[in-house]
Amino acid sequence: MAVVALGDVRDVLAVCPGVVDAAVVMVVVDSVGPVRVAYVVPGGPGFDVGVVYGCLRGALPGVAVPAAVVVVDAIPVGADGSVVAGVLPVPDLRGLRPYRSPGSARQELLCTVFAEVLARPRWGLDDDFFVMGGESIDAMLIASRVGPAVGVELSINEIFDAPTVAELDRLLDTLTTGV
Repeated sequence: MAVVALGDVRDVLAVCPGVVDAAVVMVVVDSVGPVRVAYVVPGGPGFDVGVVYGCLRGALPGVAVPAAVVVVDAIPVGADGSVVAGVLPVPDLRGLRPYRSPGSARQELLCTVFAEVLARPRWGLDDDFFVMGGESIDAMLIASRVGPAVGVELSINEIFDAPTVAELDRLLDTLTTGV
C-alpha cells in the first residue's frame, strides 16, 4: 500500500467543492495513536462537510482519509508560512477507541474492510461501526465485501447486530460452523 503524505491529502482538499483553504495535521490521541485531521475553511454558506468526506473518499485510499474534518475560519500560519497546528481547535475524536490489533487473517480482513468503507486511518477489533459514523449504505458495502471473502452471505442486519470486528468475527464463527 502506498504511503500518502499529508501534503497529498491537502492537495485533494484544495479541489473539494466549497473549500477555500485547508491544512492536514497529525494529532496524537492517547488511546489510539496518531491520526490525520483535516482543517478546512469554507467558501461560504451552505458548506457541507459530507461533500468534503465524499471528495476525500473518492480520491484517497481509506487509510489516508482524515479521521476528522474540522471547519475553521482561517488556517493559522507562522512567519515562515507553515501551519501553526498548536492553535487549531482540538477535534472531536471521541469515537476512536484504544486500538486492539487483529489476531487472525479474518480479523485483519474485517479491520481492513471496515477502515476502507468508513474512511478511517485504521480499525481495531473494538471500534464500533455506529460510533464511527456507519450508516446503512456502509453496512451494505461491508456485507458485500466480507460475505464473499469468507464464504457466507451477510446482511446489513448482521453488521448492525455485530458492530465491532470482534463481534462480527464471533458471528462469522457461528455462521460458518453452525454452532
